[in-house]
Amino acid sequence: MKSALVFLFTDFEEIEAISTIDVLRRGGINVVVVSLTGEKNVVGAHKIVCLADVIGIPENDFDAIIIPGGHGVLQLRSDKKLLKFIQEQYDKGKLMAAICAAPILLHDGGILDKHHYTCHFSMLSELKEGRVHELVVSDGNVITACGPAAGINFGLAILEFFANVAVVREVAHGMMCDL
Repeated sequence: MKSALVFLFTDFEEIEAISTIDVLRRGGINVVVVSLTGEKNVVGAHKIVCLADVIGIPENDFDAIIIPGGHGVLQLRSDKKLLKFIQEQYDKGKLMAAICAAPILLHDGGILDKHHYTCHFSMLSELKEGRVHELVVSDGNVITACGPAAGINFGLAILEFFANVAVVREVAHGMMCDL
């Protein structure tokens, strides 16, 4: 069974995290929700409290690293341990998925230099080169999305990376989502 880490941090964008977790679990992906705050309860950008499975990055090996956006992602840019972890996982060929403002973390690690991507318009001052004006962009082992409205499509793109088309269609159909 494929597995994915989804990071939660103070002021994360709730719909981006929860819709992605939901889609992946419907598709049979083992999703581990990780708190980067030191507490299992993590408060999102709109004051919705979400319960993480674990506190801190687990030692286990995972197939995907998923980072939702939100204002809090900018605080993560100074977390050298997290940035090193992201770079190491990319170097191992793991799927790296980031939505909204979160592609900035991939940028900081030099990952976006090698890929086409999309992001939230608020990040355009730093993320210009290679940006594509699409809801979701899949380029090799990097998947990015532009913001909250793309949450389900983002989850489906990640699921498609791991599952066959029939599984993706079944999940999308069950959610009444057009592909």
